[in-house]
Amino acid sequence: MFDPRDPYERCYWHYDSRRPLSIAQLIKLRSVDAYTAALIWLLLERGTSFIIAGPTDPKPGVGKTTVLNALFQFLPEGTALAYTSGMYEDFSFMQAPDINPANTYVLCNEISDHQPFYMWGRVARRYLLLPGEGYRIATSVHADTIDDVIYMLRQELGLKADALRRLGLIIHIGMIGPESAPLRRWVTTHFLRPYPDPERPGGVTPIPLSVWHESDDSFEHADQDIIDEIAEGAGMTPREFEAALKQRMQCLEEMSQRSNVTMDQMYEAIQNVRHQQGSQLALS
Repeated sequence: MFDPRDPYERCYWHYDSRRPLSIAQLIKLRSVDAYTAALIWLLLERGTSFIIAGPTDPKPGVGKTTVLNALFQFLPEGTALAYTSGMYEDFSFMQAPDINPANTYVLCNEISDHQPFYMWGRVARRYLLLPGEGYRIATSVHADTIDDVIYMLRQELGLKADALRRLGLIIHIGMIGPESAPLRRWVTTHFLRPYPDPERPGGVTPIPLSVWHESDDSFEHADQDIIDEIAEGAGMTPREFEAALKQRMQCLEEMSQRSNVTMDQMYEAIQNVRHQQGSQLALS
């Protein structure tokens, strides 16, 4: 049975990347820009669940695991990680006497029926309902668009709209260009609005936070009214959110200009930003 304490097993079960890259390295490679990454940082810091989606065409090395590993560093301080065992998962971790759903991210390497160490069917549905019980989740799927993700979760796995709205961020990554030298880009980043649209009470509304444009290799960001909505959902005023976003963006831009920033160095930089913000709040 899977032992998450063993680095070899984490790689075998596709939880750890064999060539990890920090978020600073991903920005340097132009896979994502600092603004998008800073916005995701703020949301994950407040315990948002997230899903990494990659193309259905099975291209090896698209980078879903690499992105998952990089984003784990944005999780709130004190977060506990609960690893799952694919189709063998029995969710017994929920019975642990010291488990606290509010600070636990439950990880699944992939939602698909391709391998027994991935989740599908009844087990996957049980996993995806965990946010309704106070847990956060982080996983990946094969899908080409946000509509494909919603279709898979709703039609193939039978999730209701209220369960889908708790799934937080969905980040689509893709490989662009020739196979000999492909570019990896975070094609879209969406946030699932956590409450129903009064005009479509049974629907799910994905809010686009970032969209990559192939024409000029640039990222288009959400309008200010959307950012203000995200700030309100995070329990912050627009001014507070803007200041926190700017602080994180500056950190990421600075780190991305350095060479080969490791995961440990990136984690230290993230912690420094959090401590600086804590000190500023104490003085205000």
